Amino acid sequence: MTAVPTPAQPAKFNLQPHPRILPMLGEINLPQWRCIAELVDNSIDGFLRAQREGQAIVGPEIHVSLPTTSAVGAKVSIRDNGPGMSSSTLENAVKAGWTSNDPINNLGLFGMGFNIATAKLGRITTVWTARPTDGEWTGVRIDFDALTRNGDFLTDVLTRAKIDPLEHGTEVTIESLKADQLQWLAKTANRSQLMKHLAEAYSAMLRAGGRPLEFSLSVNSYKVPGHQQCVWGSNGSPTREVILPPPLGTVSAFQAVDVSLPPRPFCQSCWQWLAATLSECPTCGETGSVVSRTRRVHGWLGVQRYLHEAEFGIDFLRNGRKIEVKSKELFDWTNPDGSVEKEYPIDDHRRLGRLVGEIHVDHCRVSYMKDRFERTDPAWEEMLRIVRGDGPLRPEVAKSKQFDPTINTSPLFKLYQAFRRSSPYKKVPGCYKKLLLVPPEHNAQASKMAEKFRAGDPIYSTDAKWWELVEEADSELLKGAVPPGQPPGTNPPPSAGPAGNQPPLPGFGGTTSPIPAAKPNPQAQPPAAPVPIRSAIRALTQEYRETSTGQTYNIRAFEVSATDPDLVDPKHPWRLKADPSGVFQFLVNPSHAIFQSATMTPLDALLTQLAWAITDYQRSIKATADFDVVLANLREAYGAPSKIDSIALSTSAASVLSAIGRTVSKELDASEGAALFKELTEPEQNEIIGKMVTRQVSSPKSLIGEGKFLEFASRQTLIKIFSRFPELFFDGRCWEDSFSTLDLPTAAATEQAKGERVRYYSGLLLDALWLAECDPSALAEASRPRLLRSALALELLTPDED
Repeated sequence: MTAVPTPAQPAKFNLQPHPRILPMLGEINLPQWRCIAELVDNSIDGFLRAQREGQAIVGPEIHVSLPTTSAVGAKVSIRDNGPGMSSSTLENAVKAGWTSNDPINNLGLFGMGFNIATAKLGRITTVWTARPTDGEWTGVRIDFDALTRNGDFLTDVLTRAKIDPLEHGTEVTIESLKADQLQWLAKTANRSQLMKHLAEAYSAMLRAGGRPLEFSLSVNSYKVPGHQQCVWGSNGSPTREVILPPPLGTVSAFQAVDVSLPPRPFCQSCWQWLAATLSECPTCGETGSVVSRTRRVHGWLGVQRYLHEAEFGIDFLRNGRKIEVKSKELFDWTNPDGSVEKEYPIDDHRRLGRLVGEIHVDHCRVSYMKDRFERTDPAWEEMLRIVRGDGPLRPEVAKSKQFDPTINTSPLFKLYQAFRRSSPYKKVPGCYKKLLLVPPEHNAQASKMAEKFRAGDPIYSTDAKWWELVEEADSELLKGAVPPGQPPGTNPPPSAGPAGNQPPLPGFGGTTSPIPAAKPNPQAQPPAAPVPIRSAIRALTQEYRETSTGQTYNIRAFEVSATDPDLVDPKHPWRLKADPSGVFQFLVNPSHAIFQSATMTPLDALLTQLAWAITDYQRSIKATADFDVVLANLREAYGAPSKIDSIALSTSAASVLSAIGRTVSKELDASEGAALFKELTEPEQNEIIGKMVTRQVSSPKSLIGEGKFLEFASRQTLIKIFSRFPELFFDGRCWEDSFSTLDLPTAAATEQAKGERVRYYSGLLLDALWLAECDPSALAEASRPRLLRSALALELLTPDED
């Protein structure tokens, strides 16, 4: 048998991918806005390159054009006035997997973004580019179907004449859009959402003075605004700050962050940080690609002017683009075993938050989707220490885990100590200013004001309007406070002035300054009636909309006296009056007898009056509107302050009881605490130690020795401790009422007074315990008076933890 010769083996394999690999990249799940963002990133990189080379583009612009219908032939295009590219750079730029050797300063990273984005949207992509010195435009057309038929990646070099010899830039056009993409883009709501994402992602560069550059972005000729953060003490507002006990001292609501770290070697080939002494990469063996890279963490943290269940958190940016938006990760503490404890927001049953910020970490690696920073990069850990510090944000928890909270001076730790709460522990005059907090019942109004701030309304350009709500809330509390030396139940002296002497809004009545008396003149006409003094109620001043009829009332509310001429008659407690501009004045006399009831407030009066006005108008146009339905809708939308939510009350009760244990625990010195623990029964001691172990307290014995153990007691045990040792809870330790200092004429009278005080607070504590531990179904069936009583008990029990 003759052997059949074997064909010679090739010296090398040809690993060039098949052309169909390009359209397959379009199967990667990349949202539409991210597709557009990938192409916008390429334009920004061009601007940044020109800036680094000393040839910065004047007035950099990027224009995005999206289809508005699903018509055949619709296109997507992204055009910029950047520096343009040479033909060789263009050839590389459209190659799958190609990237420049600069992973440090560019937004584009992996060389696949362009191909994935264009393949996701359509089947034909054309790129035109020109530099100022080029005589014509150079282009390339990528037709996936044609490339697959030909079996190679070859495509013609295209040229076209310049209209203006000095024009420059790059234009990417995507045609033969995929059916699902075209249908998505053709919907107005989707395009609006896409623009919102772009506004958020590039906000740091779309604002005036943007960093690392400022540019203009438009979508279908609509200029995309840079998303503005609505925080206290910014945008020309006064500095907002509070004073905390040492070592923190004065804490500003706006915390600037700018920390430069020592440079460190970095390999641009394999994108790895190297040890400080290395000049050659141990992974790839390269030496020419190792550079000394600067490291800097900068940005700010702040306090938002309203609370929200989702619109809070920290944005993390790389080279000006937001990679992670509204991240809540820094609000969690991760234990060594990997378990996570939420630290913010934890004081509000609604879980509403307001701590926000923007932190730039340009030197930290990101995922290929550019939607997340790599947590394994050491740069991320460095950022955590700078922004958050070491250990938990809760000082008592930090101490229990062997961290010293007194040495944590990080910006987030400071903000957390000063502004973590979303409602005051105790409603006393000044409590809202101290927390920089719009009262929760007016949070919806504060959110609407933020929308006007972002829309550029100059009236809301600073935080003054929000501050008015804060001042008004504190003024209301001040009205109810009894001045020193004045017997309870008497009215404040006349010198207090209306609503803290706040000036009225322009055009709606007088002044709080005294009106000088006119000199007598027998020949003159009778003096005009004095201008009535009115005080604006800013918490009620807003737009009200009723959902079933669509009717809207723009209300400006004022406190007036019984003699105000626009009330017509002193018997009237309020009046709704239209002025020529179409704005409605709501004039209310809060001293009227009707408001002495616990179930009638000026807000109740306004909503009832609006319900009547809406129903009456509907009748006049022969439309149907039921008064009860209209009133119910208005109260649902604007009556939050008077709602009785059994589940919310239960959560608040648990929080109040925890606060009592925490407050008393703080007031115990070591000798008192150790002695108290010995007085507890063995089951009570075991219960407290078991709770410490469950919460992973590293040294229960030291906490017991310091007397800091009461916050680990169960609710029932806490109440038992109160009944046995009431002196630990009064005289300013938890509640201001006196106990040990009570000194009546006889010892028997003193002991009787102490007993009455203990019985009174015991009743309040049992109401709180019932709320905290009652089954939700039973709470839902509880009577309104029962819930009202318990709600008042919580207000009376709440300690001041300052």
